[in-house]
Amino acid sequence: MKNIYLELNERGYDVKILTSDPSYPNRNLYKDSSYWYDENIEKDIVRIHPKTRKYTRNLFRRLILYIEVAFRLILAICKDKEKYDYIFVSTPSIFIPVAGMFAKRKMKAKLIVDVRDLWPESLIGIGFFNKNWILKFAYKLEYKIYHAADNIIINSKGFYSYISSTGIAPNRISFMPNSLTEKELSTVPKKNISDQLTVIYTGNIGLAQDIEKLILIAEHLKEYKNISFKIIGYGYQKKELGESIEAKQLPNMQLIEPKNREDTLAEIVDADIAYVSLVEKDVFKKVLPRKVMDYMSMRKPIVADVAGYAKEVIEDAQCGFVTEDRTVAELSDYIIKLAQDKQLRNRLGENGYQYAFRTLRWKTNIETLLKILEERDVTEESVHVCMESLHK
Repeated sequence: MKNIYLELNERGYDVKILTSDPSYPNRNLYKDSSYWYDENIEKDIVRIHPKTRKYTRNLFRRLILYIEVAFRLILAICKDKEKYDYIFVSTPSIFIPVAGMFAKRKMKAKLIVDVRDLWPESLIGIGFFNKNWILKFAYKLEYKIYHAADNIIINSKGFYSYISSTGIAPNRISFMPNSLTEKELSTVPKKNISDQLTVIYTGNIGLAQDIEKLILIAEHLKEYKNISFKIIGYGYQKKELGESIEAKQLPNMQLIEPKNREDTLAEIVDADIAYVSLVEKDVFKKVLPRKVMDYMSMRKPIVADVAGYAKEVIEDAQCGFVTEDRTVAELSDYIIKLAQDKQLRNRLGENGYQYAFRTLRWKTNIETLLKILEERDVTEESVHVCMESLHK
C-alpha cells in the first residue's frame, strides 16, 4: 500500500490513507518507529486503533480483529467530510472491502477492490472453514463485494477465471502484480567465496505453506556439512515448527524471529538458494507468493514446491527448479545440484532478476491503476483517492 501511495503521490494525485497501526505479522516489529515512520507519508494517513491485539496464533481472535478494524474504519469514514473520486480498498481480509462499500455509498465515489487473496477459498484450502452456514455467508459477502466494485485489480493471473465466474465482466478486471521498488531492484548481490551455502525461507509459517517438508529436507541433507537452512518467519505454525526442529536435533537448521522487510531482504542477499512451498490444494495453484519476487530481486535461484501459477512464473523466468512429484528426495536433489554448481546458481539467479526487472517494477506496473483512474472525466486539477487497508 505504501508503494502505491508513493507512486500516485509522485504523479500528482491527492491521496489519503485510512488504516490501522502497523501490526503485521506482529506489533513488536514496529516498536522502533524508524523502521516504518515516514513524516512525509504520515501527514496523509489517518490511523484507527483497534483494541484487539492478538494477530497470528489464534484464528478466531484474528477474525475478531478483522471485524473490529472494519467497524472502526466505517466510524472514521462517517467522520470524514472530504470529497473523494475513488475508494481503493485491499484484501485479503474480506471485511475491509465492506468498509469500502460503505465509503462508496457515503462519498458517492467509485470503488476499486484490490484482490490479493481469494477469501474464503484460501481458508477452505487450509481447512479452517467446515461449517456450511459460515461458507454460505462468506461466499455471499464475497459476491456482493465483487459486484459493488467498479473495478477489480488482481495480483495473480490465476484469480481471473475465479472472479469472472461470479459474473464480473472481463473489462472490470485488471492485472497489477505485487511489485518491487527501484531501490529493491538496485541491491548489490553478495559474492560468496566460502564453500558454506545457506538455503533460506522467509515469510509466513502457516497452514498454507507446508514448511514441515523443509524440515524433512534438512534432515535428509544432514550429512552435507556445507549446506545449512535458515527460516525467517512468523505464523500459525511457527511454534510447532520450532518444536519439530528441536525434536529432530537439526544442527543445520535455524529458525529466526521475523524481521522488518529491509532486514529480511538483507538476509536473502546473504543466502545462496531460496525455497518456497505451498500445500497441494487447488486454491493455492492460483497464487504467486510475494517471497518469489523477493528472491528474484535478490538474484537467488529458487527451489519450489508449488504448482499452478507460481510454477508457471518460475519456469517462465527460468530462475529455479520446480518439483514435479513433490517429494523430499526430489527437492533435496535440486538443492544438491545447485550447491555443487556455482555457475548454475548465478545463471538462474540472474534470470530471475531480469524477469523481475522486466515485469515486476512499481514504476511500470502502476500504469494499470493509472489507466483506471484516468478513465473518469475529472475537471479538477487532481484526483482524490482514499485508500483503506490493514497496514502491512
